[in-house]
Amino acid sequence: MDETLDGVTARWNLLEHSFYQRWTEGTLTCDELCDYVLQYAHVVRAVPAWLEQVRGGDPVQVARHAAEERSHVELWEKFGNALGLSSEAIRLARANAATKELMQRGDELAAQGDAAAVVWALEQQTPAVAGAKLAGLSTFYGISPQTGAEYFAVHQHLDVEHSAELRELCRDGSDKAAAAMSEALWNLLTAVEAAPPA
Repeated sequence: MDETLDGVTARWNLLEHSFYQRWTEGTLTCDELCDYVLQYAHVVRAVPAWLEQVRGGDPVQVARHAAEERSHVELWEKFGNALGLSSEAIRLARANAATKELMQRGDELAAQGDAAAVVWALEQQTPAVAGAKLAGLSTFYGISPQTGAEYFAVHQHLDVEHSAELRELCRDGSDKAAAAMSEALWNLLTAVEAAPPA
């Protein structure tokens, strides 16, 4: 089980995606970052609902995890605000085709009993990715945890614990659900990068 989950992480290593590589190099445009904020906001809002469908483990612990993620929706909006987006624009943004696909996969898999794997796939790589994003934002975009990047500073550490908790709740076959979500997240990044300039 663990080896196959590790294989999912290795196959869909987000730090190897050109979008995140360009983020750490400072070559993303403000429009690209804003589009990313608008699309990933759908995921940020969905995570608490997916967590509420997790079965097994300590229900108090899982409920706390969901509550923490719900409180982070505001932190995500603050990141968008730092890029010049209004909170209303973030909340009302329409999902592109790749984002819709990710949301649909997450909903279906969570309903089938794979909610732990759904969120694990999103959180497992977050500590490393968040650290890289923070460095890029500070160096190239003038955004620090104090001026809009707190979401990443929080998740850089919190998701070490969260992903470990969820991994314990994954079951036989969870690697398939995790792979489906990881691929969908990869495709979301690809779609944002391929979108025409606003």
